[in-house]
Amino acid sequence: MSKPAGEARSVGPIDVLVVDDDSAILDELTDSLSRAKLTCHAAGDGWGALKLLADGWRPAVVVSDLHMPELNGLEFAGHINALPDRQRPEIIFVSGDAGFDDAVQAIRLGARDLLTKPIDGPRLIRAVKSALLGRQVRHGELPAAPAEEKKKEEPNPPQPTSPQRRRATLDDLRAVRKVRDRHFPTELFSDPCWEMLLDLYDAQLDEAEVTVSSLGAASGVPLTTALRRMDVLQKHGFIERLVDPDDRRRTIVRLSATGLAAVEKFFDSYAQRLKR
Repeated sequence: MSKPAGEARSVGPIDVLVVDDDSAILDELTDSLSRAKLTCHAAGDGWGALKLLADGWRPAVVVSDLHMPELNGLEFAGHINALPDRQRPEIIFVSGDAGFDDAVQAIRLGARDLLTKPIDGPRLIRAVKSALLGRQVRHGELPAAPAEEKKKEEPNPPQPTSPQRRRATLDDLRAVRKVRDRHFPTELFSDPCWEMLLDLYDAQLDEAEVTVSSLGAASGVPLTTALRRMDVLQKHGFIERLVDPDDRRRTIVRLSATGLAAVEKFFDSYAQRLKR
């Protein structure tokens, strides 16, 4: 079954290969992806998917059910990981009953996400697009600058790190966090400093304002604890708190220049490791 966006494609590169032994779910997933203008192909089991790969289909991302007869999703991913780097797609698992051991093994196999059935279409599309961007980062395939911009560049200028690359890194870290939070008690990861830095960086990318109260609420810990950790972050010079000039009852929190530089240096280092 092929569900390309637009005209039919011959064997070759596609955005997504969807693998599921439930034909109704297979149709639902491929339809959602096709409506998002993503080219995709479908297989009813792991062996069928491996045959498609052997026949020359080259998906950038594989969305695979975790529990399938004969060859389950984890075993299928093991075969994928044996492919040469340039042919190896990103992996997203879907499951209605994933357990702790499944999540750990999925992480070890390099899965970018583990989505719970029933699958929300927009969430699936966001996960796939994040994986596509992550693959571009891994292979250094981010789109080149438009021709008009290239004309203005100096000969052989240093290439800045793309905001897309940093967004992909942020999405990657949050995907790991989602899997972690699904299978570990929250109190094992109760210090909110890192999560608050990620939230503030996310707001910085979107040019959005974050208040003390909203950051505290999003941190997942009691507000008194969040306020103490904000004090620590401010003491180290990573954040700054400013009175909102339009409503002096509100306090805006943002990354300081030092905090922004530290987060972006971390993201750049992380992205470089993904390319190895």
